[in-house]
Amino acid sequence: MATPYDSPPTSPLSAHEFSLPYPTQSGQGQIKLIGAGPGDPDLLTMAAYKAITGWADIVLADKLVSKEILSLITCQLFIANKDKGCQASGQAELFQRAATALSLGQKVVRLKQGDPFIFGRGGEEYLHFKSLGFEPTIVPGLSSSIAGPLLANIPLTHRGTASQFLVCTGTGSLDTIPDMPTYVHNRTTVFLMAMHRLAALVDDLLLTGYPPNLPVAVVERASAKDQRCIRATLETVVRIVEEAKYRPPGILIVGWACEALVENPNRLSELSASEMAL
Repeated sequence: MATPYDSPPTSPLSAHEFSLPYPTQSGQGQIKLIGAGPGDPDLLTMAAYKAITGWADIVLADKLVSKEILSLITCQLFIANKDKGCQASGQAELFQRAATALSLGQKVVRLKQGDPFIFGRGGEEYLHFKSLGFEPTIVPGLSSSIAGPLLANIPLTHRGTASQFLVCTGTGSLDTIPDMPTYVHNRTTVFLMAMHRLAALVDDLLLTGYPPNLPVAVVERASAKDQRCIRATLETVVRIVEEAKYRPPGILIVGWACEALVENPNRLSELSASEMAL
């Protein structure tokens, strides 16, 4: 199943690319662009919870929003089909349904996994709805790029270890390979949409000057009941992830902060795959 972490993003879409006609604005519809967080309902913001349980007339969700959160919705629900090969048509149908509901004066929630504006194409959707005459209210969500490491006991910043952090995509527009960030000793780097090309990404990082013994972690299914954290070093992570039988979706965390809360960080290079996967 495609995930926002493991599938390359599709090309940007605009209203001009859709063949479906849009209704003209006749009502006073409202729309909220809401982040659903990493998946655990307890990590929803109160604003998000109130919107999907009492405010909305219709919720338009991505398939990646967890079933636990979807079960909270008390109004009409539409889940977009964005499986590989269906992204454009699924997005077009979602936009069409939103435009129809708004023209009827309904209250619409556009619900997206994580935070819509952290590699979630939230900006494109905001501009699209604004072009139709409906400016969305933005309700931020807890991004997996921040929640994922913390739920695995990995601090993004840590006194004396990491004074900055960076969130990157592992896959550029139209499945291109993005430029790797330069190595900074006191930085923690989180990669989204990277696990499907982990081996190539590791090679790129090593060529860029990242040390082979740099601690890394892969957090699978952040906040889910079966969440798992796989710890390794940059030179061993590809092998360890393969041996541990990786389960998407996942994020890659790179930097010395990965071992900040580990009791014996010197053992990272000695652990087996079963011991690494906690």
